[in-house]
Amino acid sequence: MAKPKHIEIAGIDGGALRDFYSSVFGWRIEKRDLAGFDYYDIATGEGPTLGIRHEPEGKAELVVYFEVDDLEETVERAESEGALVRIPPMEYGDLRFALIEDPEGNAIGLTAA
Repeated sequence: MAKPKHIEIAGIDGGALRDFYSSVFGWRIEKRDLAGFDYYDIATGEGPTLGIRHEPEGKAELVVYFEVDDLEETVERAESEGALVRIPPMEYGDLRFALIEDPEGNAIGLTAA
């Protein structure tokens, strides 16, 4: 069974989003460089991990990542049910993930257990 693992807030101005969420919620947010783009880790101390993705050429969106037992099988099943695969299963460091859109266009992240 899939469980929520990570929540990511994406937007064209990651720094402004960092400032907004830090001010509104009092979150401690730290910037790190991931292969040439800015990413912001949000420290809340509980629940799923949180982050802000600077996406200068993308669009604003909120992505919930779910941890699944079999990443490839889940992506194939989602695609057969009408999902669009935006990022097929891939590795990034020690992380394996994929990004799909449900039939209504909502972004859904998937990570390997």
